[in-house]
Amino acid sequence: MGFLNDIMLWGLLGAAVPVLIHLLNRYRYREIDWGAMELLRRAMVVRSRRVRIEDLILLLLRCLAVALLAIAMSRPTIGARGARFFGGESRVGMVIALDGSYSMSHRPGVQARFDAAVQKAREIARTLQPGDQLSLVLLGQRPRVLLRNVSFDQQRIDERLNALRVLPERLNVELCLEQLATLIDEVRAPAKECYVVSDAQDLTWREVSEKARKSIAQIAAAGRMYYVNAASGSAENVAITDFQMTSGATRAGSMVRYVATVRNSGRRAVQNAAVTLTVGGKTADRRVVDAIAPGQTTAVPLYAKFGSAGYVTVSAALERDAVAADNVRYAAADVRAQTRVLVVDGDPGRGEDGGETYYVLRALVPDASKPEQASLRPKRIASVELALQRLEDYDVVVLANVPDIRDAQVKALHDYVRQGGGLIVFLGDKVNGRVLNMRLRVGEVPLLPAEVGEPLAPPRGQEAGWPLEVTDPHHPLGRFLARLPRAVVEEARVTRLLKAVPYERARTVLSAGGSDAPLLLERPLGRGHVLLYTSSADRDWGSVAINPPWLILLHESVAYLTRRSHERQFTVGEPLTVPVPARIDARQFTLLAPDGQATPIQASEAAGRRVARCGPPEAAGFYRLQYDLKAEPMMMAVNVDPTESDVRTLSPDALAEALADLPVGVLAGRDLLAEVQQGRRGLEMWRTCMLAALIVLVIEALLARWFSKRMSAEAAAAPQTARDVLMAGREAA
Repeated sequence: MGFLNDIMLWGLLGAAVPVLIHLLNRYRYREIDWGAMELLRRAMVVRSRRVRIEDLILLLLRCLAVALLAIAMSRPTIGARGARFFGGESRVGMVIALDGSYSMSHRPGVQARFDAAVQKAREIARTLQPGDQLSLVLLGQRPRVLLRNVSFDQQRIDERLNALRVLPERLNVELCLEQLATLIDEVRAPAKECYVVSDAQDLTWREVSEKARKSIAQIAAAGRMYYVNAASGSAENVAITDFQMTSGATRAGSMVRYVATVRNSGRRAVQNAAVTLTVGGKTADRRVVDAIAPGQTTAVPLYAKFGSAGYVTVSAALERDAVAADNVRYAAADVRAQTRVLVVDGDPGRGEDGGETYYVLRALVPDASKPEQASLRPKRIASVELALQRLEDYDVVVLANVPDIRDAQVKALHDYVRQGGGLIVFLGDKVNGRVLNMRLRVGEVPLLPAEVGEPLAPPRGQEAGWPLEVTDPHHPLGRFLARLPRAVVEEARVTRLLKAVPYERARTVLSAGGSDAPLLLERPLGRGHVLLYTSSADRDWGSVAINPPWLILLHESVAYLTRRSHERQFTVGEPLTVPVPARIDARQFTLLAPDGQATPIQASEAAGRRVARCGPPEAAGFYRLQYDLKAEPMMMAVNVDPTESDVRTLSPDALAEALADLPVGVLAGRDLLAEVQQGRRGLEMWRTCMLAALIVLVIEALLARWFSKRMSAEAAAAPQTARDVLMAGREAA
């Protein structure tokens, strides 16, 4: 037996009230010895025993009535057979949770997985009766409670189920099961049932996490949990899982290279998969992949040329297949008319034609006679002039062989990078590593990606220098060198550099070939990034500055550092946090969703910077952050989580094996209605207890009345009997 309102069992203490009243009544009268009554007492000894038995019967009936009332208020439940024998009332509390992640939109034929899931949920709901409790939940990145402990109404449930749509999100099993455990605990019914209707996705259900297991155990402890398999059997799907700009700069007139990563998660090869690149709503490029084997991932290069300056929408799309949500990915680009670069020369004594930054300037602007036509606009200054510059006027700052910087300029550089600026530091013969480490820091926060040490030179037999070696081919700056012919890369040599020990979060992009000495390191700082090149920017410490990789390295470094943080891709279901550029003074913003819906948000301060935060986006596409009707809004790209595009499902046997050690019943038969009703148990007995309490009270009242009448009749005869006894006593005297 169970109880739905356990706390009401404290009412059983009320059964002691009649006993207390009885005990208290015993002390209401004083007993006075009277010799004349002694004869009467002896005459009534036998009759008094019968009176005590009658009082005890009434006392027990009153206690039983109070106990039955307390039990009824606690809503007891017992097994189905026993409850039917006693006339119990069957009640069910149900939670139906539908997997709404976009793998459920997989449509191999006429019916999608989600349509099958809705149909199964409708069949399960029809087993309820009016008055039963029902909760309806749509599962995704977070659970959405559509109905919470409402009384069952078939028409209302059908309307809600018909209005459901697949979410462009992945399934967060841990968070969703935690919510289901809370909902099933709120149910007040003798039979509690929780149904999870999903597609048995291999990625999600093959290995259930420990946190999810705890939630399942909590659900099973409160009631019964069932897994309803809505898998279609087919698992063919091709998706774009990644879309990034790999080379080029976001400048007007610049040619850029994007790479779309296409994955075939199905069991059959895909032929002639076409990928289309769209820039500003117009087709810019189209590539066809001849074949993609099952489980294979293919990188598809796409090229485009940016036109005028401003925010540009960029997307890569596949032809429509079984899952539409993962066939397109979006990217936003902030195209500039020119990129402003401040070049700080630490050794300008040799003049512009022979100074430390000569090769830097020639690489950035090959034709210096037409600076207004160049996409990069560098400005060269001596290191002593750094204090006179407004760093906010530049997109990138380059320090070349600068031996020392004042504290005020270090603080300015630190704030500049944290607000989204880019910094490139070249070392050289004027740099002392110990002094540089001490000076280029603000408090305990270093500005450089690594601690600089003593100079290093190649060992004997390697006087020509170290070749360049790509340490991190996945980094945007290492990716292009990895694609160049090895002979071209090895022509560039480094004959001297300074030892560097990377700090936390720093990445070593390039190193001196054949050694562990880092050559190019990168580390984020706030919204910006810092690049450290441990050799010099001229020919004093090698031949890198006169080889082709140098030109590519510099341009790619500038392009990488000028990509704004709001240009990165966000994911559906995750909160949007957009850094506000320092040039924008607005506090109030309006977020425009792809469907045109406007949401007002306010910028806030976080770690010394302004950010605009809003809740998780509900759809993929382009979002615009507007702060002035006259100004162009900032743009963000939001994409679906690519992990959900692997739509492979577990077979019935594999699903049963994965859930074998969990208290979960798997329902996959055709006659779902019979399976649901067969496992149902528990009936509620509160009405029976209330009726029994009423019957006991009626019986107690009738008995009390009968006993009272009889005692009254005996009491009326008692005086005559007493006189007879007294008279007999006088005669005897």
